Amino acid sequence: MENGRTLQSVVIAVLLGVLAVGVIRSCWQYRTVPQRTSGEKLQNNDSRSQKSSAARRESIRRELSALHSPEYLYRYIVKVIEKGSHQFDFPGGTMEGGYLSADLAPRVACYVMELGGHPCPHSYPKDAAMYFSSVCAGCHGSDGKGLHGSYPDLTRPTLLGIEKREEVLQSELSRLEHSAQGVP
Repeated sequence: MENGRTLQSVVIAVLLGVLAVGVIRSCWQYRTVPQRTSGEKLQNNDSRSQKSSAARRESIRRELSALHSPEYLYRYIVKVIEKGSHQFDFPGGTMEGGYLSADLAPRVACYVMELGGHPCPHSYPKDAAMYFSSVCAGCHGSDGKGLHGSYPDLTRPTLLGIEKREEVLQSELSRLEHSAQGVP
């Protein structure tokens, strides 16, 4: 019984020592680190927020300027082939990703671009047409126009996903610009 109390006393003494060291360190930091007023904290946070907002606006502007480039279209199609698309409610359902391997997706993306009259920024082997026919044409048709509106038309001048992305970016940019001007 006596050993149990001795052990308990040692544990309490160690815990009190750890607590005391923590309090001393806290007090030392408090005295040696200059404290900011709440106004300074708000101003600093506002400054960071303004810089972040300006950087985001610039990032959106860059993406908007690239949105209709062949490289952007190419990367968008590759991403949809690899990851799928769940943003539209076509009668045929959503497109799951992974129908093609990562090495075939860029080939088929170039073929899809050419179906829509867009030059592909990358060279690709002509066997892409075969992969499109065997994997994609069942939903999009051999001409890429979609089957009776059940699946998206891949030959549109601007693909639906890119149109939607442009709308989202324009809306976000407008919101950020109004916020930067103090307009809610």
